[in-house]
Amino acid sequence: MTWHGQINRTIWEIRQLIEKRPKDFKLRRELLRTHFLQRFEYDRSLHIPRDDRSFLFLQEGRASACLLLHGANGTPAEMRDLGNYLYSKGLTVFCPRLSRFDMKGQLVSWESWVTMAAETLNTTVDYSQKTLVVGLSFGATITLTLDEVRAIPALVLLAPAVAPRLGLKGYLYAVARKLTPTLFYRFAGWNAEIVKAMEEARNSSRTIDTPTLVLQARDDRVLSTKGLKVLRRRLTHSDSEVVLLPYGTHALTRGKAKEEVFERVYKFALKQKLISPED
Repeated sequence: MTWHGQINRTIWEIRQLIEKRPKDFKLRRELLRTHFLQRFEYDRSLHIPRDDRSFLFLQEGRASACLLLHGANGTPAEMRDLGNYLYSKGLTVFCPRLSRFDMKGQLVSWESWVTMAAETLNTTVDYSQKTLVVGLSFGATITLTLDEVRAIPALVLLAPAVAPRLGLKGYLYAVARKLTPTLFYRFAGWNAEIVKAMEEARNSSRTIDTPTLVLQARDDRVLSTKGLKVLRRRLTHSDSEVVLLPYGTHALTRGKAKEEVFERVYKFALKQKLISPED
């Protein structure tokens, strides 16, 4: 049996024990740790650099959880600083690496990212019902879809990929897609999947009655602020906030505004009672 099969069997065995002892926190903690090991070992088998692999910052005692989702062309490395910060505030933090390719090297669909993220979300919520989901860019777009899969206590969307800022490349993509949609989707590859997901996010009429914090920077050269207008119309919870920061670029977790971004995420989690106030 391969290591992957062994870990799958272990996960199945832990779930069986949880059904018998649903209040046993140690089992739920072990389930999350084993799920992470499955991800980490898979990353290592592909020779993914250590900083780009899935990571888990696991609290010793009972804690709320945070699931971090990186961007379309990024890795967990771009979420690590935020993960360390939230861990220092008392959260268990899990960030899986989501790949553009399957085990056979074939390009996956954006819906496959939803499936992979949903699987991780289910395990994270099994660990703690108080789970915050934070997505960056395309990870934020996936987070919007996850809210349809399972009830989530709170969401944070950092530079959500909803409306692109159309430079020359974006304009050419739009023209090509309109004139020859079949050829566009065949040759655009992963970029076509991103386009589909963003269009889905823009055109969805579903309201979001989950407390949601949305942050985007005015100097974001990748996304248009039109996406914020779309989200404002969809957000219905009284605790939801949409904030346009004066600066921070697209990579909000690494840009000049990252300290402010981290603090806003922390205060939002406090407001949703996902973190206990510090002494």
